[in-house]
Amino acid sequence: MRQVSAFIAIAFAAIILLSFSAAAEEPEYENPDLQLKFNLKEENNGLSPQNKLPGEPEATKTVQAQYDDYVGFRTNREQVNVGTWTSDPVEFGLSLSIKSFDIWWEDTEGDDDSCEWTITIKVNDQDVSEDTSGCQHNGDGIAKATHSLATNIELNTGDTIGINLAYEGWDDIKIYYDNVTYDTGLNIAGGHVLFFGGEWIGSEVNVEFAEAWPVNWDTNLKGGFVMLMGADGYMADNTKAGVTEGLEYTITLPNETADITSTFITWTEVTGVGIQLMMDYTTFDHMADNSSANGTVKPALVSITLEKNIGLLGDDGGLLGLPGFEIAIAIPAIIFVARRFRN
Repeated sequence: MRQVSAFIAIAFAAIILLSFSAAAEEPEYENPDLQLKFNLKEENNGLSPQNKLPGEPEATKTVQAQYDDYVGFRTNREQVNVGTWTSDPVEFGLSLSIKSFDIWWEDTEGDDDSCEWTITIKVNDQDVSEDTSGCQHNGDGIAKATHSLATNIELNTGDTIGINLAYEGWDDIKIYYDNVTYDTGLNIAGGHVLFFGGEWIGSEVNVEFAEAWPVNWDTNLKGGFVMLMGADGYMADNTKAGVTEGLEYTITLPNETADITSTFITWTEVTGVGIQLMMDYTTFDHMADNSSANGTVKPALVSITLEKNIGLLGDDGGLLGLPGFEIAIAIPAIIFVARRFRN
């Protein structure tokens, strides 16, 4: 009997030691390269991946052209500062590649295809690049102009990025921004999101992640920017989902060590099969994987295929299950697929 008790005590102590050892290890995670739109925001002149809900109004800004005006003749046009938009401090360090800048605008006096835009990228309010680009369209109606950029930057925890925009032209114009439709902003590729894992146990599904620039996932749930889909057109009810603060981690990154706090999104009363989580920061085509798609649809930025946890107690147990997920990242010309299992 004493031998049995001693064995139990030793086993219990070993479990505790293993638990402390596991807690001391860094978590496993995926950090895929994603291209996010950093939207120009009306509030506080911010720059953020956060989008408004569909149907919420856009912001507008009128820019008056500057020039010498003689009777029937304009000359000596000058550059006009449109504004500066700046992000919140980043939660952890990362490398970014700024690919392009989209801007929706129209000419309010007619049309002019001779204008110029000057786009200055800033880090911590210091200029790191400056690009001058033509109109891309003549302004005869609201249309999007895309200006190619090629700026690579390295950020540490607490750094900010920003954009200063200047216009030079003969006509007054109006820009449209901060709206799902009028998505004026920077297209930035980088490891913006750390994915720690997903679980599907019984009728509950969750995913855990952390962001370099956290957004409001309650808003994103309402907007349908994140959806739980299943076979035969099944769609989980987002009103049955909740967002909670997750776990604290210390992550060793290439240039620094960062303390981060993850986020959980949890759905309850999930009844479908073949569950796939589709996640984005804006609207997307929920049926983009349909074989009838002609290539014009916008797929979700991230698709996570979950494996149901089956344990000793059946679907509601989890003693033997290994919850996991498969990630597919949808970015231009690249498909990233990875396997990750988490106890």
